[in-house]
Amino acid sequence: MVKTNFPLQIPGVDVEAVELFSDRATLSEQLEQFANLYDQRPFDNTGGIRFDSAFAYCYFLKRITPDVVIESGFWRGFSTWLIDSILPNAELYCLDPVLMMPLNLSTCYRSPRAGYSTQDFSCANFELDPSVQTCAIFDDHQNVAPRIEQSLRYGIQHVLLDDNQYEDTYHTSITHLLKRNDPILPELFSWIDEYYLFPALIPPVMEGCPLEPLWDEMPTRLKHLDREEHFAYSWVTYLRLKPEFIC
Repeated sequence: MVKTNFPLQIPGVDVEAVELFSDRATLSEQLEQFANLYDQRPFDNTGGIRFDSAFAYCYFLKRITPDVVIESGFWRGFSTWLIDSILPNAELYCLDPVLMMPLNLSTCYRSPRAGYSTQDFSCANFELDPSVQTCAIFDDHQNVAPRIEQSLRYGIQHVLLDDNQYEDTYHTSITHLLKRNDPILPELFSWIDEYYLFPALIPPVMEGCPLEPLWDEMPTRLKHLDREEHFAYSWVTYLRLKPEFIC
């Protein structure tokens, strides 16, 4: 049985509908708290996750409260700053092979408590304690099925996917697999307990997105943020993997 927050039809897979966002008062309070944090950001993350995706990260990470977080793809470090801010006691690992190249990234954030590596997630050889909650965050634009297999091999139960998008791109997302009814879907979802897509905060609804925005118009608290600069929907998705498939 896969718990999900939008209509999901996969042959041979039983689905249970879950409403994550019905408590609007709590959601508005969380938005207010996150907006206060976002106003303290170290830089504007042009080309990376913006306000709506960062709020989705915050929502899911606070929901699962992991003891260990592994970032596969951290680039300038905006999401690292976010994790540092909301999970100050979590063990943190940041991986990004792209940074082997000499790049001028302008303003960056690097955490003094994180372990950094230019290795790919697939060959990092993590030795993780199975008794603690570990979350892998994938913002590395790699095909999703191998990443889920690798997470299971490392003993990781919680996964956050950035860029689980509908539009075609050079990596295959779960949304791509659903769009084309790929034959791998029954096996892939046999590994998954929970599959939750975070909606857009404000209109418009992106092509292919099965969820309505959380607010009909920009909340008053966010009026100072420019839509083009701070809002770019990136299909943030949370997966809880089945413990019986974890190595």
